Amino acid sequence: MKIDPRCKRLNELNDRYHQLLRQVAEGLLKRHCQESSYPEELCIGDYALLYQVGEGGDQPVHMAEISRRLNINPSTATRRVNRLLADGLVTKAVTPDDDRCFDLRVTVSGRALLDNMEDQLYAAIQKTYENVTEEELHTVYGFLEKCNGVLSRLAAAEKHEQ
Repeated sequence: MKIDPRCKRLNELNDRYHQLLRQVAEGLLKRHCQESSYPEELCIGDYALLYQVGEGGDQPVHMAEISRRLNINPSTATRRVNRLLADGLVTKAVTPDDDRCFDLRVTVSGRALLDNMEDQLYAAIQKTYENVTEEELHTVYGFLEKCNGVLSRLAAAEKHEQ
């Protein structure tokens, strides 16, 4: 099957778009971590994992789901979870319906760290964008909305073709 050159170019643009968004988010987080009380022993990947576990509130999150969401292999997720367990930020329990799987939950200490980091990250984002004009923000938002719209239409078209 020959790949349409337009599809290849769209895939390249989509990959670049997501890469740029990740770079901006990682840059903000790195800057924030340098300026905050972020625990040095936790890397950004650990924080991302903790955030994913905490996003579910009181609901447990399967270890496999975390690997999928963060696009990391299970062994990397296990190493990160073990660090968070050692720091008392998460708990891990065997899934009731499958003893080969584990559920993760954020502890009270983990929730406090997440709340603190969220407040500090919000302040860092505000500081980062304090010299950006409203017009510039609207331009960026408009572009991102346009990209998301195009990607949504492409996804719908692909789904329709299947």
